[in-house]
Amino acid sequence: MKTILIATRNRDKFKIISKLLSTKLFKGYTFCSLNEIDEKIIDKEEIGDVLNRSLQKAQNVYSSVNKNKFDFIIGIDDGIKIKGSIIENVKDYIKPIINDEYLQKNEIVYIVRAYTFIDKKGSIKSILTEIPFKYKKIEHNFIIENNSYPLSYVLMPINSNKTVIEQTDDESNDYYLKYSNNKFEEVKNFFYDK
Repeated sequence: MKTILIATRNRDKFKIISKLLSTKLFKGYTFCSLNEIDEKIIDKEEIGDVLNRSLQKAQNVYSSVNKNKFDFIIGIDDGIKIKGSIIENVKDYIKPIINDEYLQKNEIVYIVRAYTFIDKKGSIKSILTEIPFKYKKIEHNFIIENNSYPLSYVLMPINSNKTVIEQTDDESNDYYLKYSNNKFEEVKNFFYDK
């Protein structure tokens, strides 16, 4: 059985990424997160832009896993592009965004997601995707849970009036694929067309 370790503890991010990758790039693979493995991975603070941070996450896990049994280890890091600038530390902006203090109604932002793929041999390929969303003021209070993705309550696909959290898994997945497919093809070509 082919297995991929996604180097995250965030359950929402894991759900999104594993569905996205299993639809197109890695059909038939089994996915697991850091929450599901027995080995202790010490989280290290990453520095730099989102691409460098995804690389550092993937390399940290790759070097920490004893007798690597995974076909791929994938490091992921998210940023948000607002008014043309990429913000790497999204956590610093979540509360102001959710509290309607930072963005205007229907303002277009991009979730910038960096992926770094490392295969068993240590070959590395990194990509960057940008997914456009529009901002919607939150209508009710909610608690920001650890290891969740709170922006899903205030971001809508640009062709929809439903927030990400209101979409079905398939609707959300199709939307992400629309803007990610070309980059996933780069990964496929790198690892499989050598």
